[in-house]
Amino acid sequence: MANTTVIFVRHAQSLHPFSDERNRPLTEEGRKDRMVVLETLKDRHIDAFLCSPYKRSIDTILPLAEFFGMEIRTDERFRERTAGRNSIEYREKRWEDFSLAEEGGESLSSVQERNMEAFKEVLRDYAGKTVVIGTHGTALSTILHYYDNSYNVQDFNRIVEWMPYVIEMTFDGETLLEKKELAHVAKEYQEIDFSKITACGETCTRCEKKKDGRCPGCIEADGVVPEWSESGRCKIHACTREHGVTFCGLCANFPCEKAAGLMHWNPRAVEHQTYLRDEFRRQKERFSTGKGSGN
Repeated sequence: MANTTVIFVRHAQSLHPFSDERNRPLTEEGRKDRMVVLETLKDRHIDAFLCSPYKRSIDTILPLAEFFGMEIRTDERFRERTAGRNSIEYREKRWEDFSLAEEGGESLSSVQERNMEAFKEVLRDYAGKTVVIGTHGTALSTILHYYDNSYNVQDFNRIVEWMPYVIEMTFDGETLLEKKELAHVAKEYQEIDFSKITACGETCTRCEKKKDGRCPGCIEADGVVPEWSESGRCKIHACTREHGVTFCGLCANFPCEKAAGLMHWNPRAVEHQTYLRDEFRRQKERFSTGKGSGN
């Protein structure tokens, strides 16, 4: 039987921050950069497109799938690691101990187990064929580590800012014969512009209501927006201004009892605000040491 070829495509640059992890969209640059994937693979024979269910991964391989007139089949097991506190310190510790999971996060062992379960099915179901799989940086790295246990945090750091990243792996059955990198676009770490972060931890820059003038934006209108017409002002916005902070996570009382209730649309609101708080502090430190602009 012919060898099986699997081409992994790590997604292009996505909007950061974005509280809805599953539906986080590509940035404008990311939408342009995904054309690199199309140009790299358009002359190949491809039998199937599989993908993580996350929007950024689907959208990265979508132009290529449309070029071939093929559908993208998603598999929940190919999703990215559920992240808790996202820090360099935890990243290194996770790679030292695959069973480690920070508060609110998922261990690399768990990520690897579900990704490899799905991947081995792909190798069986598409034996002798060529398959494209839309994926993520950590999810892909756990697969690469499975076939080479010397793959470590330095290898992960090498590709963490490659968006998109295309790597081809050739198999005889379930045995890896060869892997080769086909393309990547290097992107610098995406700093958050905290002047655009609303009290609830969102950003209005891509909101259609903001774009077409139906909503002035919480920051610009001091929390008086159509969604809060009955009360006159966003309660979260009012609360943060009362406590002298720009977003909820920076409050000395965070997380308070009412935080999650006020941001009821986001079940991970407290975790998202915690991430923003930690990132705000990290960028502030980078700015004070001259290692970054903070925006």
